[in-house]
Amino acid sequence: RFELNELLKASVSNWKHQELREIPIPKKDGTMRMLKIPTIADRAYQCLVKYALEPAHEATFHAYSYGFRTGRSAHDAQKILFLNLSSKANGIDKRVIELDIEKCFDRINHTAIMDKLIAPYSIRQGIFRCLKAGVNPEFPEQGTPQGGVVSPLLANIALNGIESIHRFHKNSNKRITDKTPGKDIIEPTIRYADDMVIILRPQDDATTILDKVSQFLAERGMKVSEKKTKLTATTDGFDFLGWHFKVQKNGKFKCVPSVDNFKAFRKKVKHIVNNSNYGSTTKAEKLAP
Repeated sequence: RFELNELLKASVSNWKHQELREIPIPKKDGTMRMLKIPTIADRAYQCLVKYALEPAHEATFHAYSYGFRTGRSAHDAQKILFLNLSSKANGIDKRVIELDIEKCFDRINHTAIMDKLIAPYSIRQGIFRCLKAGVNPEFPEQGTPQGGVVSPLLANIALNGIESIHRFHKNSNKRITDKTPGKDIIEPTIRYADDMVIILRPQDDATTILDKVSQFLAERGMKVSEKKTKLTATTDGFDFLGWHFKVQKNGKFKCVPSVDNFKAFRKKVKHIVNNSNYGSTTKAEKLAP
């Protein structure tokens, strides 16, 4: 630990990344995902860089971006969905674009990230070497960065701004101009990492909005998955962040765990109950921690 501390002090301004270790991780659909693990020293460097980059970029991130940000959670995203789809907001008349990005960060343009980095030259150089070593800017599937420590932050930097593509004046009879104050502009796109939903009014053109999103992603080397991206009426319901959201026929907003999430929970409970290695006390503690 002492040696690593001295190494970071001496080399932090000219850090060179080592090769990554590749570990196959099974995904939900049965395919394998290669997880690239940096060395302990590289992870320590990335952690330092993350602490340096985060404050500056937090000030520029969109208010409706909730994934892997300090003090924000999926529950905050649920609250915004409720405010946009409640009976007071006429949620029963709205539609939702469930946006899915195809192979989100496999082919991302590194230049798109480097151009947006707010950092001195030494850190920019370190991040560039980090990307070239094979650390992908991505969001981990299990909630914590198992690969690169700085990866979720870089991914948020790459996608920042996509929330502002669909916007309109809160007074439907007015258009947004350069002089329109921010409090009068509504941007109903909620993003959590690379999962996002775009809320549409009856008069909004979904095709035009998707074209703008596709152009935004193309500039960063990504594209929309046509197979998985769906346009759904709020009365039909949609899944987001492990929950199922729906506006009922009476106009009231309903939020329950999604089918997949419920099945996973039941499977976890069944595993604990049927595990003969656990005594009754241990089972009770695991079921109700």
